[in-house]
Amino acid sequence: MHSLDLTGMLVAARQRLAGGSSARVFKGMATLAIGNGLARIVGLAGIPILTRIYSPEHFGVLSVFTALLLILTPLMTLRYELAVPLPRRDSSAMTLMAVSVFLIAVMTLTLSVLFWLVGPALLTMGSMEALIPYRWMLIIALFSAGLYEVLLIWAVRRRAYPAIARTQLQQSATGSVAKIALGVLGLKPLGLLAGQVLGAGAGTMTLIRMFRADVRCYWRHVTLRRGWCMLLHYRSFPTYRLPSQLLQIFASQAPLLLTAALYDAQTTGQLGLAMMTLALPMNLLGHSTSKAYYAEIASIGRKRPAEIRRMTYSVIKRLLALALAPALLLLMFGEKMFALAFGAQWALAGEMASILALYLLFQFMHAPASHLLSVFEGQRLLLMLNVQRTLLTLGCFTAAYLLELPISSVLLLYAITLSVHYLFSLLVTLRVIPR
Repeated sequence: MHSLDLTGMLVAARQRLAGGSSARVFKGMATLAIGNGLARIVGLAGIPILTRIYSPEHFGVLSVFTALLLILTPLMTLRYELAVPLPRRDSSAMTLMAVSVFLIAVMTLTLSVLFWLVGPALLTMGSMEALIPYRWMLIIALFSAGLYEVLLIWAVRRRAYPAIARTQLQQSATGSVAKIALGVLGLKPLGLLAGQVLGAGAGTMTLIRMFRADVRCYWRHVTLRRGWCMLLHYRSFPTYRLPSQLLQIFASQAPLLLTAALYDAQTTGQLGLAMMTLALPMNLLGHSTSKAYYAEIASIGRKRPAEIRRMTYSVIKRLLALALAPALLLLMFGEKMFALAFGAQWALAGEMASILALYLLFQFMHAPASHLLSVFEGQRLLLMLNVQRTLLTLGCFTAAYLLELPISSVLLLYAITLSVHYLFSLLVTLRVIPR
């Protein structure tokens, strides 16, 4: 009798813990979504102004610059910062922070020398000649973005969701105001690039001030020996997570880079605006949920897989419900919405957004799932899935080149292919949770 009572009490306690964890995820998601939503509204409000100041060709330069920034940012830390939420001890996590900052300094110096010596040749090979005068800005943006990512992941560990939300709003406001002001002054396309650089680093000082006490408290535990131990213990992150992340970002930015190589600058600019708008609901809800979800499952740990499974299914269901409205809205009215909001010259971007909205639902459901592979040591599987996505993306644009397809046809092929990939990846990833 007592044994049965005790068993019932344990089950009830576990259910309360699971419910509490889920509640924290959704509370954190709500906080991040509000902050991210305000940030995206600020960014979105500035786009109609920007599209009347800058031409599609200028947006083409910005799209390529942003694509390179996203692709190269993971190199700054070799993805060691993604392991920060995992250690049980804050002193170990702070050592990983120190390792990440050191790597940022080393990589900034290395890339500066590389871009100075062979940058023009490399950019010319990639049909990115327009960025040659601005390559120094890319280095500054990479340093700023890398430092912000390290501080952000400590905020995730601390579940400081209001701070994350505030910095996202600062980034959006700073970038939008700078782009508009510099554009009005006639600095084109420099204004777009400078706004992107300023936005990448905005919010950094806020996080530094917030976590100074943590640094003072745990810095004495940071030693060369412990740093080396962290490098070895979490070596799966640069071995598997880094190439996986690079492939993931390359695959997401490949449509812009390959469009720049296969089509003209105006088409690239139209696609850049379409993808920027398509990223709005994804960044608003999908990435916000992912941060809160990762913080919770890292805290729960691998020893309670049933709790993680329940939370994961609950998060996926809610994301599916949240994604349905924006996906249908873009699918049915994308072209008219773009022409009305941004001007008639951007109608093609609206058509592109309508096509790409096909895979939005699947992308939403898949967004938090990759963090399961960090907790359950599935880095190799994540790498394989991103290799698959990269090959599928390259295959779509190779078909466009060989068959001389118009941009709308290749984007339709790309959207259908990615929908299948995201669904397959989600099903495979869920299987890493032990039964």
